[in-house]
Amino acid sequence: MKNDSFYEALGMQAQAAENAVPEMPEHKFSRKYKHKKKLLIKAYESSQTQNESVAGTFRKLSFRRKIQIAVLIAALALFLTGGSVYVAYSIGGFEGYRQSTNTEMSFVNYEGACETLYPKYYLTCDMSGYDRKVLTDSEDVYSEIYTRGDAFVKFTSTKSELYMNEHPDFNYEELSDSLESPVETDKHLHRTLPDGSELIIWSDWYTTFELEFSGISYDEGYDIYRSAYSKTYRVTYDMSDWKEEVMTDSSIFRWVVYKKGDDEFSFEIFTKESYQKVHLNTEGTELESRVVNGHEGIYINNPDKGFQYLAYDNGDYIFAFIFTFDYDKAMEIIDSIKLL
Repeated sequence: MKNDSFYEALGMQAQAAENAVPEMPEHKFSRKYKHKKKLLIKAYESSQTQNESVAGTFRKLSFRRKIQIAVLIAALALFLTGGSVYVAYSIGGFEGYRQSTNTEMSFVNYEGACETLYPKYYLTCDMSGYDRKVLTDSEDVYSEIYTRGDAFVKFTSTKSELYMNEHPDFNYEELSDSLESPVETDKHLHRTLPDGSELIIWSDWYTTFELEFSGISYDEGYDIYRSAYSKTYRVTYDMSDWKEEVMTDSSIFRWVVYKKGDDEFSFEIFTKESYQKVHLNTEGTELESRVVNGHEGIYINNPDKGFQYLAYDNGDYIFAFIFTFDYDKAMEIIDSIKLL
């Protein structure tokens, strides 16, 4: 069925995104970990020495002998893959190989690209009754405080690597369910501090957040915490009669699906580095080059499976779309995407 094929395609994308999400590092390293780290470093140094030795030996071989070795390696690779034929693609910064039923694509030019979809969060609830002051606004830390009489609300976002160094005893295990997004899971840690103020902590992998407040109720503080928001690319086309579902909203991958009757539209945003080894269902189809909003991207029309796929680099991130209806209609939705 068409819907089954659509979700098969979405499943491939979701698995690729899941594989790209890094594990949160530990913050107290055990002796076993430190010992293992030393062994890994020694193994790496040893491999470097061996690689140099092999490379030196290879350089000393005659040209004819080098050709013979290359042919042998190619034949061995063909044998190990069962004689599969691979078709290489290079389109708009995407590179990959097509096998019999699917194509594995990666985005290759991600050096210096944005590491996260959400570089900075702000409180978006109505704080008009407070006086606001920005305390820190650097690449690693953003902090602001709101005061109203004896009440205050302090919001701080810190790169998790720095936060771990500053709070070596903090246990991220308590936030394990929140590492996707507080909007999706609403997993946070609540503490009452010695001075009577209250603290809410949460994380989105790359950034750790704190909301400290006093002189207001917990419910008020909770509403303020829930309002922490960062700009992201959103569909501005009128989708009011579509059912919208946010499937994933992490720092490196956002996935929203819209449904109306038999029509399905999936909008995905990847950081460039996370778009690696993405499996696309290309059975019986060829990848094409399409220009979208001035950017070259990859396009697949798979009528047998009932969906189309389009992905391109918008300059900062990778936009990817899977849809089951007319291309021109989908382009109207795609053209409406704005940073909000």
